[in-house]
Amino acid sequence: MNDYLEKIEKYLKPLPVSERVDIVKEIKSEMLELEMKKELSPEQILEKLGDPKELAVAYLGDSLTKNKTFSLRRLVTVTAFYGLTGISGMFILPITSVLAVGLMFCGIIAPVAGLIKLVAYLLFGFEVPFVLFQLNSYTTGPILTFPLSVILGVLLFFGGKGCWYLTLKYIRTVSAIKGKVQLN
Repeated sequence: MNDYLEKIEKYLKPLPVSERVDIVKEIKSEMLELEMKKELSPEQILEKLGDPKELAVAYLGDSLTKNKTFSLRRLVTVTAFYGLTGISGMFILPITSVLAVGLMFCGIIAPVAGLIKLVAYLLFGFEVPFVLFQLNSYTTGPILTFPLSVILGVLLFFGGKGCWYLTLKYIRTVSAIKGKVQLN
């Protein structure tokens, strides 16, 4: 049973140590409860728990979906999660999580670029050539470029947040399918 717990802990490496320890303690106490109250053998307990990798994936998924904020640590956890979930995760999660980061970043950069163009034009009379909105032969001026870049930035940022929520939804779905093993 200790070998099983070590495997669980190994698969939960992306989680913070405190969370990992809590999960392992929870599984260990449930193992002991099954052993004492239901008088199951270690083999029966391990059979009831199932594959340690699948149980760890369920816990990883639960951990990821509890907190909806974005952080690099969560991105690493998502990466570990998709590595454990199989082939579908190898395509869906990288696309949605990379798009989330890229779109949110562009959503921040677009208004800043529009502001730089506006300030350069108003203060220095200089036109920044790489920040522009163009439709056929019509190109917007620096004053119109700023509000358009803010609108574009908002759309990109919320598109990135949408991709992040899709990432979390996929993880929830995989976690629900794998399911946390009911030990009682």
